Amino acid sequence: MFKHVMKPLAPLLALTLAYAAFTTGRSPEERLAPISDAAKTFYTTLRAERISGLPSEEQMKKLSGLLTPGLHAAILKARAEQQEQIKKHPDDKPNWIEGDLFGSLFEGVTQWELGSAFFAPGVDGTVKVNLTYQEATEKPTKWTDILVFKQREEKWLLDDIRMGGEWAFKSADSLRGRLPGGWQAREDHDSPDEKWHVTFQRDGEVVSNISIQAADKSGLPHLLFGAESSPAGGVPSWVLWNPDSDLLAVRLGDSPRFTRTLIFRLVGHEWKKVEMPVFYAEEKKTMAGNGFRETDSLIDADHWYDANTLVVKYFSSWANGDDGDGYSKYISVQISADGKASVTEAVDTPGKD
Repeated sequence: MFKHVMKPLAPLLALTLAYAAFTTGRSPEERLAPISDAAKTFYTTLRAERISGLPSEEQMKKLSGLLTPGLHAAILKARAEQQEQIKKHPDDKPNWIEGDLFGSLFEGVTQWELGSAFFAPGVDGTVKVNLTYQEATEKPTKWTDILVFKQREEKWLLDDIRMGGEWAFKSADSLRGRLPGGWQAREDHDSPDEKWHVTFQRDGEVVSNISIQAADKSGLPHLLFGAESSPAGGVPSWVLWNPDSDLLAVRLGDSPRFTRTLIFRLVGHEWKKVEMPVFYAEEKKTMAGNGFRETDSLIDADHWYDANTLVVKYFSSWANGDDGDGYSKYISVQISADGKASVTEAVDTPGKD
């Protein structure tokens, strides 16, 4: 466990006031009760339906009021694409036709229990759900998924599910990642609005460059990564699109202990790089001045909180002989209309139950 000695970054006034109003006079259990209640309602409804593949129209009627408009639209788009696949290739099995779309394990869930909830300003609300799958004579498989909620007009709605199962054949790390325009795209793909195409160039397991080009090929490809001399290492790299398809983040894995995130914004018909703010610059300077060396630095694009705010999962550890220090944070980075990025909030990541 790392000790957090670094002073917190100042949040925006609006977020501070909103959080103060939310927390004043309430116990931790009372503050988190609305998120936990939303999770219980959603998961009870979901598992009562026994959904395989995409929800049917009747099942979506029961779920739609519990989902954000963005997630609802992504599921409907998947259904439209599925129907188009069936029409064009009637003898082939289409995407999203079977398996548990809403959980880590294809076979589904036989038992579930809600775990801890988490919320802080500028970061989505989350609720852990502890899951089990067991056939009659087999050893049970256990894992934990995380339900991600956004608040819309005083109501908490499901926006994503982060898949916590740790096995080789998991189809994606999140529900969004399994749907059209999924956030963590790790292969060649089109943007959510289908106007841009992203290409990953690899040399074996190493990503040598990532480029973007208009889907209609009306312009030349633009390098998002690869102009520098050092390619990304054999650690997963991904692209994360904002809901409006005019901002994207590129997460690059230089090594298992050092990763970084680049941000780009669409200006006219060109993609311009946005300078990522340096996290804890003064604290790092102080640590280095006291003989500490940074041994890990993971700057991972996690998700878009809204169309202009990227949430980065940031982990850093420092060592000086036997002494160690560090921290693990969710950091919200807001991109202004003129392309300036600034930190609006930093909170500790929730620990395990």
